[in-house]
Amino acid sequence: MLPCIPRRRFTERRADYSLYCVLLATAGLLLAWIPTILHRHFDVDEFEHSHAAWCVFKGMLPYKDFFEHHTPWYYYVLCPFFNWFDVAGSLEGARHFLLFGRGLSLVLTTLSIFLVSQIGRLWEDRKVGLLAGLFLLSQPIFFEKSIELRPDVLASALFVSCLWLLLRGLARGTVSTTSGLRYFLGGGLSLGAAIMCTQKMLFVLPGALAGLIIWSLLGLLNREVGARSRMLLTLVFLVGVCVPAGLTWAAFALHHAGSEFITNNFVLNAKWKHIETHMLRRLIVTSWPILALCLLGSAVSLARFFRYRRRCSGLLLFCTLVGLFAGALVIPSAHGQYYLMPLPLVCLFAAQGLVLLVEGAQSRARPVLLVLALIPLGVLPARALRDSRKSRSDGQLAGLRYVFENTKPEDVVMDGWHGMGVFRPHAFYYFFLHEETIAMLPAPQLAAYLDALERGEIRPRLIAMDRNLAALGPRFTDFVKMNYVSSDGFFYLRKRT
Repeated sequence: MLPCIPRRRFTERRADYSLYCVLLATAGLLLAWIPTILHRHFDVDEFEHSHAAWCVFKGMLPYKDFFEHHTPWYYYVLCPFFNWFDVAGSLEGARHFLLFGRGLSLVLTTLSIFLVSQIGRLWEDRKVGLLAGLFLLSQPIFFEKSIELRPDVLASALFVSCLWLLLRGLARGTVSTTSGLRYFLGGGLSLGAAIMCTQKMLFVLPGALAGLIIWSLLGLLNREVGARSRMLLTLVFLVGVCVPAGLTWAAFALHHAGSEFITNNFVLNAKWKHIETHMLRRLIVTSWPILALCLLGSAVSLARFFRYRRRCSGLLLFCTLVGLFAGALVIPSAHGQYYLMPLPLVCLFAAQGLVLLVEGAQSRARPVLLVLALIPLGVLPARALRDSRKSRSDGQLAGLRYVFENTKPEDVVMDGWHGMGVFRPHAFYYFFLHEETIAMLPAPQLAAYLDALERGEIRPRLIAMDRNLAALGPRFTDFVKMNYVSSDGFFYLRKRT
């Protein structure tokens, strides 16, 4: 059996202009995203993650001092940038930070696109890599979530880095353990870091490990030179995954929050009561041409593997993709950000599928057919980009302006799930109280919060009375009406005594 060295195709000079068209389309689409970043409606998750990072900046410890159910690395990455913005003192400072966070996500997304193109180049050739990058950039769900201020964007870049390192390791690990060791260790550390940004990255492990184990067993069955080193490299990868998690837990344990770290991030999320979002159905509707090409590319990749038994990189990518889609079926409700993980793999196989279709034509017609094929594939992304311009953040910024004009930086603001207290101290252990959180709270704990309000131990200066807070019941709403005044039925200011 030959080493798993990525196969490269020869690209003729007359076909180069089609690749330039792909590059121009990718750059143009990235530039078209910028106005959307500046004016699009903020997902409430962006306020949640901004508030958590701000709390860390103020010296609070996640899970112990305030509630969070996402792993913490992203918050510590954002923390130093608060020195650049007066987020609590002025609306402009808060707005600039939120836009900066989105700009940082755009930079990370650009890095992910570049790495996807490099994976395609290692796996197949330059054309597949460039097409995969363009396909990924143009998927509506990827477009919506990858420009938001959220830890999944950083985690996605780290995940794609892991795949790139593993593919390089596969090409070298068959020859000797030493040459592939740094790539497998680096891939494990990258995936471990991604898991410490969002625990959803755990769903990468089953498929990736299955691919690596099959790769290892094939070497043993065929009695290849260096076959046993494959098992060692797989173990090194797994150790690399565990290192960031172990160090992070140890750091929290030193601050007496090790059990809270485990409970909030893993135990609680395992029994979280989700609402149904129908996001998988939306993915199929908005990305069905790419999914169809992905099925073709996957089928061809599997056929090559069973025929030649040496297309290891394609096997690893396929197993990881299958594992991620299986995870989407396991999660009660996989929100849009979950699909930031499988979409790079979908687009890699889709790019392979399109190239296979185009190569069926005469060589002179292939560049023209490739460019023409991109036109209908761009219809759904163009529609998504157009629709995003209609959803603006003006109303949210007006609400934040009211908060800044009527509260001081030290005033407590109580909110349900609108994010209006994003840069203000929150009332309870929980910054957000939406229907999923309320459903998880034991009745005695919720009653204790209401007792603290009535006794004056918690004194919010402002309450944003959305339907989630109203769901706390008549005891809470009666308290608000007795002690607060409102001019619009949403913002309630405490009566002066």
